Amino acid sequence: MLPHVANGQQGNTGTLTISGEGPSEAGIYMLRLLKIFETRLGVPARIFYRVTTSVSATASITTDAAVQNATTTSQLQFAITEQPLSSAQRASFSGNAAVVGSSVHFPVYVNSYGLFYSVPGNRVTPLNITACLAARILTGDIQDWTHPDFLEKNPGFVKTGTDSYKITVLMDTTTSGSTLALLGWLAKACPSVLVTLGTIRTDAVAVGSNMITALQSTAFAFGYAMGSVGRAASVSEFAVETATAGQYLQTGSTNTTNMQAALAAALPTSLSGDYSTASAVSLSADRVAPILTVGYLVTKSDWSTEGPEEGQRGELVRALCAFFQSATVAGGSTGTSSALGLFADAGLLAMGPTLTAALNVSVTSVFVRHPAAVAFTLQDGIAPNVLSPTRSSFEVVAYLDVMTQLAALKKQLDVGASRTMRGVGSSAVSLFMWRVFGELKGRSTTPLHMVYRAAGSGAGQGEVVARDAKYQALVDFGASDTPMPDASFTELTNTAKVPIVHIPILLAPMNFFVNIPESALPSRKIKMSPCTIAKIMQADITSWSHADIAADNGGVALPDQPITVFYRQLSSGTTAVITEYLNRACAGTWRLGSGGLLSNWPPTFKPTASSANMSNSVFTTPWSIGYMDAANGLDLNLIEVAVRNKDGNYVTSQTGDVPAAASALFKSDAWPKSPLLSFASVSCLDQPGANTFPIVAMPFMFVRTDLTSRGDSGALLVAYLTFMLDTFAQNNVAPALGFAPLPTEVRQYTVERALPLLQVDTRSKPWVFESGSTLSAGKGGGDNVFSSFANSYENVNSQAFADFYHAYNIQQNLAGLKQSNASSSNTSTVATGTVLRIADGGAIQSQMEDLQKQIQILEAIAITGVVFGVVGLSVSLFTTCRLFVHASIWGTMYGGGGNKSNGSLVHPASLSLGGSSNNSGGGHMSGVRRAKSVSNLSDGSIDHNSNP
Repeated sequence: MLPHVANGQQGNTGTLTISGEGPSEAGIYMLRLLKIFETRLGVPARIFYRVTTSVSATASITTDAAVQNATTTSQLQFAITEQPLSSAQRASFSGNAAVVGSSVHFPVYVNSYGLFYSVPGNRVTPLNITACLAARILTGDIQDWTHPDFLEKNPGFVKTGTDSYKITVLMDTTTSGSTLALLGWLAKACPSVLVTLGTIRTDAVAVGSNMITALQSTAFAFGYAMGSVGRAASVSEFAVETATAGQYLQTGSTNTTNMQAALAAALPTSLSGDYSTASAVSLSADRVAPILTVGYLVTKSDWSTEGPEEGQRGELVRALCAFFQSATVAGGSTGTSSALGLFADAGLLAMGPTLTAALNVSVTSVFVRHPAAVAFTLQDGIAPNVLSPTRSSFEVVAYLDVMTQLAALKKQLDVGASRTMRGVGSSAVSLFMWRVFGELKGRSTTPLHMVYRAAGSGAGQGEVVARDAKYQALVDFGASDTPMPDASFTELTNTAKVPIVHIPILLAPMNFFVNIPESALPSRKIKMSPCTIAKIMQADITSWSHADIAADNGGVALPDQPITVFYRQLSSGTTAVITEYLNRACAGTWRLGSGGLLSNWPPTFKPTASSANMSNSVFTTPWSIGYMDAANGLDLNLIEVAVRNKDGNYVTSQTGDVPAAASALFKSDAWPKSPLLSFASVSCLDQPGANTFPIVAMPFMFVRTDLTSRGDSGALLVAYLTFMLDTFAQNNVAPALGFAPLPTEVRQYTVERALPLLQVDTRSKPWVFESGSTLSAGKGGGDNVFSSFANSYENVNSQAFADFYHAYNIQQNLAGLKQSNASSSNTSTVATGTVLRIADGGAIQSQMEDLQKQIQILEAIAITGVVFGVVGLSVSLFTTCRLFVHASIWGTMYGGGGNKSNGSLVHPASLSLGGSSNNSGGGHMSGVRRAKSVSNLSDGSIDHNSNP
């Protein structure tokens, strides 16, 4: 039952209902406003509101008005639209004047639309754009971000080195408010370039209402959207030229006072009449964003001809217009301050007091009221015809509190949630990966969980390509000791249309090591040319006395002892690097081919299963030779072969320049011109240079440029890469683990040209580095900060733990040698000549004194831990090793009652980050070596089951 009128007031024997329709741009906010309006009424009322488009809303109310007659009331009492009725629609609407009268356009709010982009490297400083540049981009006259006319307006445009800057145009639906606003602005601001739906580029990508998501996930894209929506999503927004030539502005920087004054002059205030030519775009006012639209409430003027019920609905519509102008909604002065209204929550702007005052004057004459209808008034009170600001409902009052608590809870969960990053790949670089991960976790103000699975280079490639998962990446990144092969790269980039970049990690020198007794080689130095090595490795040379070996060493011949050669029997990246080196450096002699797994090794050679097995085999076998990661051989004090480099000089990984290999490669034509190209042919092997070490591997990380689907992991990965390529990780972590740092030019290329290509979800909070180094400074007390002033107990004390472990392994090796010496005392061909220099009394004495000092420090820490209950158990147990280390090392030196070895040989190893190992240019590496990797470099094949 509809309400009736009694005693001058509206009764409440039924619910008064009206219906409306409006655009989705402000849909959810309009629904909230209408709910607040309902609760302020003193009578039961319900507003049914359909969220559609401005085009649909104007069409619906025009059609509804045209079919009304004396016995049929309107089905739609009002429409909210940013597209005023056209002249034809207004004529149709007013053509039924006997029933509905003329149309009324009541201005409600101002909406602002912006132009957005996603151009890698240009996120911080907004790009400038004019109406005519935008028009030419839409029509295809400008198809590249580096077009001279665009760069003229943007001299600071950052080029990231990619081969293509082609613009991808994104389009909303043809009837969306943003599309119509854009076309309306271009028609007025750039009439010289015709932009219609028919002239827009045919390859424009239709994304509909998913414009923001598409901008976040599409590199080099151009799009448009409601300004507040784009800002909330942190999408890069153009600074658009305003009506003032040379003045560029983003939507959030509009001077509302100037805008409201210009609107008062631009819009008619009659409410009735033809509004089809009214426009708010390109207002002639200082610092006003140019793409503006006005949201109108469209309704009929005459409510007197269809009975008291319809007349009372008219009063409700009039009250709604007044409500939209109230301080609650539009904002306004409260005492001495100015308050924002509910429109501000939706990113909408108010009409302003000047225009509002003029509209209020017109309302009284435009609306024709029914004589029996009771007007609603906006004032505080208990009367049913009062729209009272103190009258509300639980859901309306609780809404803000619920939303506030929800936002706080979301922030709390966000701050406390662990950011996760997952990688897989090369085991050779696993210690470096884990160590850098550990440093970041210790420095982070936000919890991190980072996983790197050392499953081999094959897995590092395979899980990034993810063929079996329909090319949906299984991890955030992969790592491999060799670049991705052309076949895999082409499959991913061409077939799956997934661009990736190669990120160099560090440099890994490899070499050949021998075990020749000291009695035969007291100098512990031996030289070999690549072809001499090739002949040994394919059994053309089988004796150490061979003339080629003597020739390489100045004519000095070794004893006629057979050469024992060890090789890796399973798929190995070390084998791939070594065989490729021989294939390059001695192509005319080497005939076994290259690859991670060779099946044609001579039958007299001895297989080894892993890198640890390789170095141990050479260590325990006199007159043997094997190839390995240089750090592994140096850990056992094996004799490293001085290899003749491309310039004819003999160098080892210690005397040669390892980074020079990468520098020479970078300066050559073999280095790709763009990070997006294939790196399959990139190799640091046999590079020129007087002191260049020739056998160097450069492991890579494979990263997809589109990281938007990875969420927060994408932003974390970019931060990790930034830290990995910076000074501490390269010059401290890498050398301490037996690697060499990347040269400056390679790191600079990667940071400036590859990293800017990575697109992350703009909703993810970026990471900040707080440091006194070259990294940008930040506030260490906030979230998502890596602070150089923060760290973890494990990281800080890694030196002490590593030194103890190092001394323990020295003891184990010496004990093993003592036992071997005792069992071989009657032979002259024992292995002691290779390693006994490590057992020099002075060296052990010095090591023992250093260890004694560290133990004293650890004892103090242990006592403190016991007293305070902090780290008592772990550190106290650590300190109890004192007597064991003391007795075993001295017992080994003097043959006393030290711990007897069981014959196993343990590598001296360390996870220490010695602060003095700052080797950015030379080939020398820290004396504290990395722990032996479980499996060495793996080949480039996509083989998850390979054993690198």
